[in-house]
Order: sequence, then structure tokens, then C-alpha cells
Amino acid sequence: MDPVAIDDEIRQPPQRGRNIRKIARMTARVCLIAALAFGVYLLKPFYSQNIGIVDPGRVIRSAQPTSRVDDMIREYKLASILSLRGGSPNDSFYTNEVRAADEAGVNFYDLPLSATRRPKRRELLLLIDLLNKCEYPLLIHCKSGADRAGLASAIYKLEILGQPPERATEAFTLLHSHIPWFGPQHLHAPFHEYGAWLAQEGLTHAPGRFRDWVKNNYKADDPPKDPPPLAAGPRHRL
Repeated sequence: MDPVAIDDEIRQPPQRGRNIRKIARMTARVCLIAALAFGVYLLKPFYSQNIGIVDPGRVIRSAQPTSRVDDMIREYKLASILSLRGGSPNDSFYTNEVRAADEAGVNFYDLPLSATRRPKRRELLLLIDLLNKCEYPLLIHCKSGADRAGLASAIYKLEILGQPPERATEAFTLLHSHIPWFGPQHLHAPFHEYGAWLAQEGLTHAPGRFRDWVKNNYKADDPPKDPPPLAAGPRHRL
């Protein structure tokens, strides 16, 4: 065989090698795009209000409104605000929101919840009862609008809209930066357990049934009794 031809064959990479490198480059690009997209969703609460429509004209969800409270009250014609974040008179985000709601005649409900532990029976019953009695339109928010706002939105879908638990839990979504690891997955527990109970009992979901289940069947440390209704107003005097 011609020595020159042998040398050319050694120097030129085989077709298979070129294809492998091409696939590797394409895979790297896809992984980079996926990582960027994931990062966009994960960081959404930090560059936007993380606003979502739970029920058009009646319920929206968001991250902490901070300086936009007045605008959101006007834009969505809010009658009520449910804050799940907590706060104190030492926090400007808290005092600004309380004052904005008071000046606009909007009911402010103050129910701090944990984003990383299983909800208590009392907390679920307070949420259910509030959603059944409050004036609408309603803004539901926590700090980032990802986890606790998802919990209250899921309860609204279940108890007010009558959606089954598997539909209601769609409120826990990556679209609002909900990542069900390292704690926030515990917020799903009531819905999964309620769905399993319905299947075991041969029942279908209906509004009111979830509340009865929470009060009498939900596994929680606090006793099965009705808590006093959550009154409008901040927990702290300003």
C-alpha cells in the first residue's frame, strides 16, 4: 500500500469519531439550555413578583409584593390579602403592606406558615374557613410565591373550585419555582393522604369533604377541633 495513503488514513479521524464528537457537542448545548431554563424558573421570585392567576377575577398568587402593594390593589381591585409569610413591625415589607391594605380598605389576613414542614391541622382548617368566608378578589402571597402560596392555592382549587386532589396539587409547580425537595415536599402530604383516603373509602371528592377529613382523619399532633376563625388585621400593632 502507498505509504502516503497510509499516512493520510492515520491523520484523518474516522467518521465514527466525528459523529461522537458532534453528538457530545449537541448534548452539551441541550444540557446548558436546560440548566439555564431551570435557573430562570428557580430564580423567578428574585426578578419578578412571581404572579399567577389561580381563578380569573377572584384569586391571584404572588411573591411578597414589597413596594408594589398599592399597584396590585388597584390593578386587581383586591378586597382581601392573605399573607402566609409572617413579619413584624421591624420589617418594612410587613409595615408597608399592612398600611397599604388599611388605607385602601382591603382586608389583611396574617397567617404565617412554614414552607418546609407538614401543615398542622389548625393551619389547614384556618385556610379552608378563610377561603370560604373572605371577600374576593383575593391575593395570596408568601415570601417567594413558590411553596406556601402553592399550598393555599391548592386548597382553594380543592375546596372552592371542587377540583380533585390530583388536579389541585398542580398549584405546586415549577412554573412558580416550587422545588419539592429538602422540605417543601411536606406541603403535598395532606393532598396525597386525602386522595388515598378517598380511594380506600370508595368516595369521590366534593367541597366540604376535604375539611371534614382534615378535622377528623388527618394525622396531626393538634386535636381534632375547630379553631376560632382568623380575623382580619395584622398580628402585631404597628
